[in-house]
Amino acid sequence: MKPTRSIALIDCQSFYASVEKAAHPEYKDMPVAIGDPERRSGIILAACPLAKAKGVTTAERIGEALSKCPDLIIVRPRMEEYLRVSLQITNIYRTFTDLVESFSIDEQFLDVTGSAALFGSPIEIAKQIQMKVMMETGVYVRAGISSTKILAKTACDNFAKKHPEGIFVLPKEKIAEFLWPLPIHQMYMVASKMTRHLMMMGIQSIGDLASRDLSKLKQQMRSKFGKNSDIKAEYYWRIANGIDDSLVSPGLMENKKLSVPVERSRHTNIRKLGKCVSCFLNFAASLAGVLDRMV
Repeated sequence: MKPTRSIALIDCQSFYASVEKAAHPEYKDMPVAIGDPERRSGIILAACPLAKAKGVTTAERIGEALSKCPDLIIVRPRMEEYLRVSLQITNIYRTFTDLVESFSIDEQFLDVTGSAALFGSPIEIAKQIQMKVMMETGVYVRAGISSTKILAKTACDNFAKKHPEGIFVLPKEKIAEFLWPLPIHQMYMVASKMTRHLMMMGIQSIGDLASRDLSKLKQQMRSKFGKNSDIKAEYYWRIANGIDDSLVSPGLMENKKLSVPVERSRHTNIRKLGKCVSCFLNFAASLAGVLDRMV
């Protein structure tokens, strides 16, 4: 019998802002955001927790952010430095396992199933990684741990980021307790538009989707999205039930979709531009990782 997989999704907190704070110790207790300080009409690319606590949000106008937080420090982005630190962090992960897959510039999947003999339990590995990344880069990381990639991602986004230790384990057998009570918009890959569609089907929580008869769900999806919606229906149903057989695969992020809810407003183009920058950086970070392994 194969051992239960131990998968971690490790996320860097407020990555761009954390890199800048590490480079500028004088910013330690100050609200920091990343953007062009000379353009109030520009957008916020990232904000540290102190800035977020004062209402600053990613992709809003810099002028709007400053009106909420007048003492906000705007730092010009240094994309090359963020890529360098991202690669440095990836190499730290590789000291614990060869199975590291880039999900974005600040998120990586790790399969630590075979690492226990050398480094201990998945929680102990996560703690060692937290310490090593903080010591070498000044960046704080959080870890969601489970037996599948989808559940590890869910554990990180919905629980580890709110946990005081920044680590949360979500066993498959406990998804009914932890995952299913969450509102449907908190499910992986469900953005605002799909949330509205699912709620119109009477699906309010992740548990509602998980317990929905799959044939009925397919029928409902067909009536909304057309006859070729069976794959989409099964995809969401499998996510809600934590079913994911995909392996942690080092290499380029091929065919991965970023689901980004974008508000409809007169600032839509500006918000989309900010997301395009993030998408480009995610691709660049993954490409840098591939090239690094080829050297």
